[in-house]
Amino acid sequence: MNQRIPLFVLISAIALVALFIIQFQWMQKSTALVEEQFDQKVSMALCRAVDQISQTEETNQFKSRCSVSTDGKKSCCGDELLTFIQKDNVRGLVSSSLNYYDIDMPYEVGLSECSNAALKEKDQPYCCSLTPVTDSETHELAINFPDKETYVYEEMGLMLAASFLILLLITLLVIYGNYYLIKQKKISERNREFFNHMAHEFKTPLTNIGLASNMLKKKSDSPLVDIISKENQQLHEQVDRVLTMASIESGQYLISNDEINVAKTVRTVVNNLSILIADKHATIEVVDNSDGVVVVGDSFHLSNAIRNIIDNSLKYSEANPEIKITIDKLSDQVKIRVEDNGIGISEKNQKLLFEKFYRCTEGDTYSTKGFGLGLSYVKKIMELHKGSISVRSVLNQGTQFELRLPNATPYA
Repeated sequence: MNQRIPLFVLISAIALVALFIIQFQWMQKSTALVEEQFDQKVSMALCRAVDQISQTEETNQFKSRCSVSTDGKKSCCGDELLTFIQKDNVRGLVSSSLNYYDIDMPYEVGLSECSNAALKEKDQPYCCSLTPVTDSETHELAINFPDKETYVYEEMGLMLAASFLILLLITLLVIYGNYYLIKQKKISERNREFFNHMAHEFKTPLTNIGLASNMLKKKSDSPLVDIISKENQQLHEQVDRVLTMASIESGQYLISNDEINVAKTVRTVVNNLSILIADKHATIEVVDNSDGVVVVGDSFHLSNAIRNIIDNSLKYSEANPEIKITIDKLSDQVKIRVEDNGIGISEKNQKLLFEKFYRCTEGDTYSTKGFGLGLSYVKKIMELHKGSISVRSVLNQGTQFELRLPNATPYA
């Protein structure tokens, strides 16, 4: 997990930058849409204003003053037309049309010879032909809005503010999340270093205790010496497991490439547990359907992984545990299934079963020895061998573990 934290930080930073880019482009498109809607409303307001102006009595009088050219067509003088459209009643009709389309902002009105295509260009006036007023196509009513950008930003104000606040919140959350991850990574590294140092410090006294107990066995048959030796061995195994887990997590551990006869390894593990099996009054059945298949891997750690599964079945079973181990050869895998009649595991605990230091809450867990490393260790070993482990269990009906190892080949 700690090795993935820099990747998470990088991905979150890239995602945040991408979000800013997408949001910026979206705001640009939204602004363009508001401007387009504004342009359409102004164009409709202008056409409505020209139509209303053409129906006034003053327009009729103005038309009568228009000169007639030699070819019989009426024309208008630009100065007279400009004076006409600047009259209060004409401007009032323009203002009325703009208000009709909810456009309430300062504007400038005048004449222009621009075309409609120019409406889309920045700082160009909006135009509408004055043909109904002058019977001429040479002039157009033009209107300009000096505060158009202010209007657009006001229309976008709520959207801009909401987008800014959302982006700010997401940015703060990403920064805090990354800070928290990095902080947790440092704490985790310090904890791992502490456990490693502690485990190494335990190794020397445990070795000395083991040597002393072996010497005492030669001089005394006291059961206390056996208890010391047994508990020392148990603690020694736990320390070794902590150190192995630490080396695996740091990426410093490399598995060996031994040729392992799976069925033979399982039987060897069962034989090594014979004293514990007898003490628990347990029965273990091994069903071998593997046809002598072998896998390539680390024989020491694969044996320990299988032993941990069987050991758990013995620990968490009530009187007279019954364990069945089935070894199957598949097309490209070897499957080892370990079934027991133990106390079972709840669905809630199954989700956390392979987490380091996690111990199930079923049964009298805390009277059973262990650091909660066994199944986490098994999972790490299976991952190093490109294999997998899964569990199926029902409370009070037993548990089934399934180990799968790839690249199975016939034993020669």
